[in-house]
Amino acid sequence: MNKRNIWASRRLGAKLLTTAAVALACAWVGHYLVSDVAAQWFFYDSRFDAYWDAKSYSAVQNFQEYVTEQNLSRREALTDTEWNKKNSDIILFTEPAQFYEERQSGQGQDSEDEYEPILCSDGLIYATSYSPGDAYFFWWDTAGLLFGILLFLGIVVPFTAYTIHRIDALYQQVLRSAQSGRSRRIEISGRDEIAELGNEIESMRLSLLALLENEERIRKESEQLVASLSHDIRTPLTKLTGYLEILIHKKNLTATECEDYLVRAAEKAKQLKILTDELFNKFVADCDGTPDYPKELVDGGQFLNQLLYEECSELEEDGFLIGPPPVFGSEYLCRLHIEDIHRAFDNIFSNLRKYADPSTPITITREEKEGQICVAIENRKRKCPADAASHKIGLMTVKTLVEQNGGSVDIEQNSVRFSIRLSLPQIKSSEFGKDV
Repeated sequence: MNKRNIWASRRLGAKLLTTAAVALACAWVGHYLVSDVAAQWFFYDSRFDAYWDAKSYSAVQNFQEYVTEQNLSRREALTDTEWNKKNSDIILFTEPAQFYEERQSGQGQDSEDEYEPILCSDGLIYATSYSPGDAYFFWWDTAGLLFGILLFLGIVVPFTAYTIHRIDALYQQVLRSAQSGRSRRIEISGRDEIAELGNEIESMRLSLLALLENEERIRKESEQLVASLSHDIRTPLTKLTGYLEILIHKKNLTATECEDYLVRAAEKAKQLKILTDELFNKFVADCDGTPDYPKELVDGGQFLNQLLYEECSELEEDGFLIGPPPVFGSEYLCRLHIEDIHRAFDNIFSNLRKYADPSTPITITREEKEGQICVAIENRKRKCPADAASHKIGLMTVKTLVEQNGGSVDIEQNSVRFSIRLSLPQIKSSEFGKDV
């Protein structure tokens, strides 16, 4: 089938015209069969000769009685217009030409039996054999026309009803899909415009669902980002406030101690600026929420040693017991977002301040994994946690930040113990040249 035929087979209008043409052809055939074939068979078939002979004989006898009753002459009988109108199918003759020809040829009058004689007051007239007239054919033609109309309607009406049913089915599916939150699939069989319309509506439904899902995902990501950044801002802000209060209220600090607290305060202020800039870029500058600073190639061991030293020192100043921190070698390099890892460890140690038991040492260990540098932190939970109940934002933020840098986070806890394991991807020093 070529493209033109495929196009025609898919068009609803072409189907309707084809159906109408077939119905019209069937109607014509039906009319022909009734008004011509059936009528001719009924009127002229030999099996109906006795019926028409009896009808002709009855009509002639009635005319004979009428002539006798009215005492009509031959002329009056032949010119009786009122009777001829009522019996237009009977033709009257004074003497058929066949009789004259037979007498001239000397033959007998056996043919006279083909005509019915009518006795008038002054002689005989003759009537022809009865034959159906126009009135009978008119009714058969009318019957044929009605039969043809029924055939036409019998083909066109079901096709139209089926088309309307498909449109209504499409409407009902769209209505049910809308009532169910557009979760129900729209399916219409066929290859015409109605099926194409159903497919387009289904495509629109899927596109709308995808759009709504994407909007919901963006909304959740935005809410999570706001919650994460808001949570993370509190940690450096609290530390910054603490450093400034020490500088204000402690008068016996040495110059070195003052400088140390100022450096720490500047670092926390810088961290606050990065977090607030990220929040601004997300919701004001219409950024996608990903950090706008590139990953840096750092000495993973040295970076973690410094980070753990700072966090553990501050935790010890707050009265917590910490076991000896591990020392990482410098045989591996890491490509990381420095601020992401800072935020992750800030959240971990912030949770330790809230929920760890100060009387039980916090253990920090190093674990060996191929291609990864791992840090495990374990603590005993305090019986009465400080502050309000946790919203789990800190741990979710830690997991997100580490995974953004290609690492993983494993958390295990029960009613007594809590442990978290961070794994960061490594680049071997032997591969450093290839990486850069």
